[in-house]
Amino acid sequence: MKNWVFALIALAALPAMVLAADPNKAQVVTFKSDPTNCLASIEIKQIDGKLKQLPSLGFEIEPGWHSMHGMATVNLNHCPAIEDRSRKQVHVPPLEWLFEAGKVYYVGLDHSSPERQNWQLVVWKIESMDEVEEAAAGG
Repeated sequence: MKNWVFALIALAALPAMVLAADPNKAQVVTFKSDPTNCLASIEIKQIDGKLKQLPSLGFEIEPGWHSMHGMATVNLNHCPAIEDRSRKQVHVPPLEWLFEAGKVYYVGLDHSSPERQNWQLVVWKIESMDEVEEAAAGG
């Protein structure tokens, strides 16, 4: 029950986050996931090699090339992985992407491979801020 409440709060926060967004920056959304498609939400901890304290729902970023790295909690119900009991953490290379102003980027961990060394951070959806605002307004 607690997870559903958090999900509803997070979904309500996305339009507010985008509506308040600076159109001269890119918006990065990290809390949305799709477990059935093996996409886990991610909490970004580093941008361009520097440690950052960022909101877990998402953040704004200057346009341009950036690399980011973080942590994810993975639901293996739909996409089981080959168990490797000798490792507690899995190294995932950072995501490197060209972010454009006025766009919303959904970033997550793709864990579709049963081999954990093949997991990677991905941009799994891109929208314009206008599209997100229209959807929030019910249009």
